[in-house]
This record gives sequence, structure tokens and C-alpha cells, in this order.
Amino acid sequence: MEVVQEVLTDQNFLGAILGSIVFIFLGFLLRHIGVLKEGAKDVLNVLVLDIAIPCMAFCAFMSDFKEEEFLTNIVLFVYDLVFYLIFILLGNLLFLKKGKTARQIYALLLAVGQLTLFSMPILKEVYGSASGVLIPTSLMSVDFRLVVYIYGYIVISEQKITKKTFWPSMRRIFVTPVMILMFLGFLIWVTQDVFPKAEIDGAYYSALRIDKTLPALYMVFHFGDVLATPLSMFLIGVTLGASNVKTAFKNKTAWIIALGRMLIIPGLFLALTIGLQASGLFHFNEIQLAALIIGNAAPVGAVLAVFCVNYNKESYVASDAVMLSTVLSIITLPLYFVLVKVVATLPMFA
Repeated sequence: MEVVQEVLTDQNFLGAILGSIVFIFLGFLLRHIGVLKEGAKDVLNVLVLDIAIPCMAFCAFMSDFKEEEFLTNIVLFVYDLVFYLIFILLGNLLFLKKGKTARQIYALLLAVGQLTLFSMPILKEVYGSASGVLIPTSLMSVDFRLVVYIYGYIVISEQKITKKTFWPSMRRIFVTPVMILMFLGFLIWVTQDVFPKAEIDGAYYSALRIDKTLPALYMVFHFGDVLATPLSMFLIGVTLGASNVKTAFKNKTAWIIALGRMLIIPGLFLALTIGLQASGLFHFNEIQLAALIIGNAAPVGAVLAVFCVNYNKESYVASDAVMLSTVLSIITLPLYFVLVKVVATLPMFA
């Protein structure tokens, strides 16, 4: 009970949850009553996905490099990708009676959450950038993009990857501001012992650690980093504001997907991680555990819903599932933060 009380009285945690709810509600309200028009979402998309989130991904790697931590995070990256595939398979089994296309889309909606827009900003606010929580989460975002922009795109568009479409698909995944800045930050992080070092306040840092060697330049990225959380939550709210709330609450299939996404998937992920940790196969600390569980406890991925709308494939189910899972996250996200804190006190995570 002490751990639960500690979490529920943690001001960073309470502030992150309350701030997220308020900004989602503000975005929803302003879009729903028409203050923000349709074009507002496009502007916010650019601000969030092309400026704020890339800055956050870059700033995540402005920390000291530890070889043991690096190796564990690479294991986490592979581990997360494997479980994406497992949950997609489970989703196909769950919706086995549906048609092939519908079954595959529902499985995707069940397996893939809004890691970049939802989980990363909240994890940053709860644990702080200095904790290193954004390093594993940033690596997990690569898994997210691979699943969404390759498998998700193929399933929803029903277009096969050919020689002609391969490079455009790769550009859609990797040649984006967030991926470019993330990989740049990653390279700076892993090569700190290679480049010449500068002495700053009695400590030595790689010349490329601009947070230490060029703090004025780093502030440019930091400004974008600070904007990432409120703008991401506001964008989610604006997206929800264009949804039909009454229709969403009547959509049984969307409810199944939303409940599975917010309760079953992160619950299974947590249980399996505890089992593997107990077996000695892996050794994750609390920060890495939080990245895994909270990263996979996000609402249904909005990008998949956009694909569904663009290709007219199960668009109502996808949009409604995004709406319902986001509403459920108000309850489930604090629950999983508490569970992560409780599990992290077990001897196997020491």
C-alpha cells in the first residue's frame, strides 16, 4: 500500500495525468464546438509530428552513455517488436470469424497504440528526461513505425510492396523529421567515447553533446521538447472532437478493441515480462519496465485510423476505437503506472 500511496501522491505523476486530461479535453471541446475548424488539425500535425516530437526524440539521447544500459535497451527493442507480432497474431485469432481484411485490421488496432503521441510525452513528464526513460521509448518507436508503415500499410491499403513501391515505403518510415533527429541523437549518444572531449565544470563531455558544449544551440531543441507534451495531448483532443461520440459508444466491435488495447494487451505484456524477468532471461529496471508497459498501454494508434479512412476500410470501427480507448486511458493509465511501481519493488527487479 505504501507504493500505491507514493504513486498517487507523486506530484509529477498527478501533474502529468491531470495536464494530459485537461489538454485533451480542451482540444476536444474547441474542435467539437467549432472554434477550431478542420484545417486546425493539419497545422497541429505539422507542429507536433514535424517539430515538437522530433525535438523530444533528439533531446532524449543527451545523456551519458552506459554500455550495459545500451545492450539492455537493444534487447528491449527486439523484445517489443516480437510482442507486436504476437499480439497481432492473437488479434487475428480473436476476430477469426470476421472477413480476412476486417480481421487483420482489427488485430492491428488491438496491437498498436499511440506510442509517439501519447506514451512518450507522458513518460517524460512522469519520470523526467534525465531518467533516460525516453531512450528505450525512442527505440520502441522504431518498432512502432515498422509495424504501422509496412505491415499496417500493406494490410489496410491491400497494396503489395514491389520494387517500385519499396523505396517510397522506406522513405515514409525513415526519412521523416522524427526518425532523422532520433537517429542523430542516438549516434551522438553511442559515440561519446569516440569523439574528442571538452572539459566543462570539471567533467569531460563529447564535443557532440551540445547540451553541454553548445547550450545555446541545444535550447532550440529544448523549446520543441517542452512543447511536445501539451501539443500532443491537444492534438489528440482535436482529433477526438471531430468524432461522433454517440455512435462510438454504440459500436460493440470498437468496444472490444478498445478494452483489449487498454486492459488485456498491457496486462499480458506485464505478466509475460514478469515471467521472463523471473526466469533470468532478461533484466529490466523500473525505467525500462515503464517504457515497455506504458508504451504499450496507449490508446489505439491514430495513424492506423487515418489509413482506414483514406482507404475506406473499417473506418468507423477504427475511429470509434481511437475515441473509446482514449476515454478509457483516463482510468487505465494511472492503474498501469501503479502496477509498474508495485512490480518494480519485487526482488527480481532490484
